[in-house]
Amino acid sequence: MGKKELKVAFLLALRSLQRGSRSSVILTILIIGMCFTNMIFLPGLFNGIGQSITKQVVDYEIGNVLVSPKTGDQYVSDLGATLDLINGMPGVERATPHFSKGATLKYRQRMLGVSVRAIKPNDEKLVSPLYTKMVAGSYLGEDDTGEVIIGRPVAGDTSIREEDEFQSSLGGVRVGDSITIDYGNGYVKDYRVKGIYYTGWSSADSAVYVTYTDMALADPKAVDNADYITVKTRPGYSEKFVKDELIQYGVSQKVQTTADLLAKSMGRALQSFAIINMVSLIVGIIITTVVLFIVITIKTINSRRQIGILKAIGVDQEVIMHSYGFQVIIMAVLGILFGLVLTLLMAAYLAANPIVTPEWSATLYLTPMDLIQNSLILFAASIVAGYVPAYQVSREDIQSAMRA
Repeated sequence: MGKKELKVAFLLALRSLQRGSRSSVILTILIIGMCFTNMIFLPGLFNGIGQSITKQVVDYEIGNVLVSPKTGDQYVSDLGATLDLINGMPGVERATPHFSKGATLKYRQRMLGVSVRAIKPNDEKLVSPLYTKMVAGSYLGEDDTGEVIIGRPVAGDTSIREEDEFQSSLGGVRVGDSITIDYGNGYVKDYRVKGIYYTGWSSADSAVYVTYTDMALADPKAVDNADYITVKTRPGYSEKFVKDELIQYGVSQKVQTTADLLAKSMGRALQSFAIINMVSLIVGIIITTVVLFIVITIKTINSRRQIGILKAIGVDQEVIMHSYGFQVIIMAVLGILFGLVLTLLMAAYLAANPIVTPEWSATLYLTPMDLIQNSLILFAASIVAGYVPAYQVSREDIQSAMRA
């Protein structure tokens, strides 16, 4: 079929859309746009949940690379020398140790079991955004003693009764209040609440942070030991590169990247998200194709008399078929553009108002490749749904079409 015939088919398609039912055209465009949004929304949301969880684990738990004790050891020992070695490696922004100890908090008539985490505040600033999440008071200083920062869920709210609390708390601790920490080894100390923070990550928000200086008073083992060391990589350096460098240059402890740890702890969950995304995409494609097939079939059947007239005046069968195919292509392009705008608006809304749960917060995570891939899939489905009925009707003889 030559260029001339394709131009004729395209002009016939434009004329048909202009002179036909505008409400039908607009409705078809809306259907295609909503099908596009349906195809991309759920996978984008699950990807957003996965990205959110991964980011929070990196920010508040393990960093980009985690150095943990060797098999059989309880702690990362010789802490000072190990930190110096790690911080001197190429690609390492900063390494910071953590030492955790279970304890009981006491405030007025409330008692609460928590994990007390010892950190080096200045190093922690370079690895974790915890210091930016203060909602009241201030962050810890490097040599603070007798002061703690606590998560907002631990502090609680005075306006909520104890029996109505979703999560047990101290019932409304404020900055400047004094709380008692019983470490369970006979060491009991009163601390002033220096700040209250909220990260949105349950594990971090359920903890209490003190300085390494303070923890060494409660447990002398904290002087030169750590439960683990979190490492932040510099921009441009991969986690695997830093891991290999640490192992090569003598870090004898267990070294794992974020990907290594997430593959073990969250691998099944992320695989489940991938399966749900695939099922959602397949169902979306099937629904889109069927809906468009029905809509275009009805539109084409209703135009059988017009097709008969075109045949009677000598218009070629292929020109007629392509004219209806072009109508679908035009509506598909407009529908996809509408769907793109709608999806981007939803993504912007969720970025400003993320879905928040006690465990994670999520937005709509979309990449340009996701948008392009779904656009092409929907475009192909639209062509199939449009050309099949157009081909069937265009094959009818003139008399049958005119009698319709």
